[in-house]
Amino acid sequence: MFFYKVIPTEDDNNSNNPLKEQDPEKTDHGGDRKHAFLPSSLLMQQLFFTEHLVDIGAHQSPSVHITNTAKQKIGWIQARLCAPVEIKDWKDLRDLCVNHETYRLLILAVFLLLAGLVEIFMAQWSDMRYEGMNEMRKHPLMDVLHDAFPRIENYQIVNYLLTTCVVYTVTGFALQSPDWSTRLTLLRRWTFLLGLLYIFRGLTLFVTTLPSSLLDECRPPETELTGTVGERFGFIYNVVAGSALGCTDNIFSGHTSVMMSCVILWRVHSRMRRVFSWLLYGLAFSGITMIILSRFHYTIDVLLALFITYMTWNVYLQYIREASMRYMFGFTRYASLDLFQSTMTDGAQIYQYLNWQPYLLGQDWIMSLCVYVDGLDIRLRSMGVLDEQGELVSSKIKSTHFMKTIV
Repeated sequence: MFFYKVIPTEDDNNSNNPLKEQDPEKTDHGGDRKHAFLPSSLLMQQLFFTEHLVDIGAHQSPSVHITNTAKQKIGWIQARLCAPVEIKDWKDLRDLCVNHETYRLLILAVFLLLAGLVEIFMAQWSDMRYEGMNEMRKHPLMDVLHDAFPRIENYQIVNYLLTTCVVYTVTGFALQSPDWSTRLTLLRRWTFLLGLLYIFRGLTLFVTTLPSSLLDECRPPETELTGTVGERFGFIYNVVAGSALGCTDNIFSGHTSVMMSCVILWRVHSRMRRVFSWLLYGLAFSGITMIILSRFHYTIDVLLALFITYMTWNVYLQYIREASMRYMFGFTRYASLDLFQSTMTDGAQIYQYLNWQPYLLGQDWIMSLCVYVDGLDIRLRSMGVLDEQGELVSSKIKSTHFMKTIV
């Protein structure tokens, strides 16, 4: 059995080494380490937080590893790198608004808005095509679960459960996240991935038109058919508010995607006890069940939404893990392959024997996009792993090497 650990060399005594353990009482981001623990009350930790947070390194604010908060220029923007750990005065509040992490979030908020517009206009285009279809093709399709269970007429329950899931998730992470940098990171992940899902959903609505699962011989809203551009933009509010429904807003379920994103966000990032996660899981399951029972969507819409949302989050998070390994340990292309090669004889052959993946899926430009969205480059700059030009400080990485220990 093998396990690997990082062994510091003499160069690790250099204070600029990003892998060096920080002073136990003070950090360079301007505050004592005790401020990095949230909540500070031991009773609150015992009541709400899981017991194994120390084992996974999630018991305190990750911001204790920040060694540089000076202004740096990224692209054409020069600003403070990271958000402050906590808000203690007006200066901290200003720094929370004026930093690269917040700017990235604002960019992604615009992206999410544009993605939502793309999805809505693609749905309107689909409804316009649907209006010209033969009447015989406007009846709901056969669905196993629709046939097996009686219909629940009040489909607005779906919107109530969706809203509850989102509010529960936002409130939960606003309270339990260890610092503002973590909150902003989660918000960026949320907005970017939802934006991707909206765009992909718009494409699926555009290329394939299915009849309404809710109404027989559905008639699209008149605004979608004959409205001006201004009227169509105004109609968007009714769609978002849930007071207006199209006829072909089917594959795949956007409501399911949002609720599934809430579930994944809790499953991956929550530090709270399982009872709080299971409460959200119950809400999401109820909402997804109501989508089917109310005929809000076909079952295939829900199944595709579950799969697509899970895979989107999984691929994104894997890219972040892969990029972290490359930057921190100087791996060149495939972190897993390089790890095998650096820790054992014939590591490359052993890796291929176990995996047989001579060429991996994925592109470097996708990883670069994920790194930018996630703010990983900002965090690496704040640790001194990247310099002010965004280049890897290789000398700092070389101060650490791997040792193989046989147990």
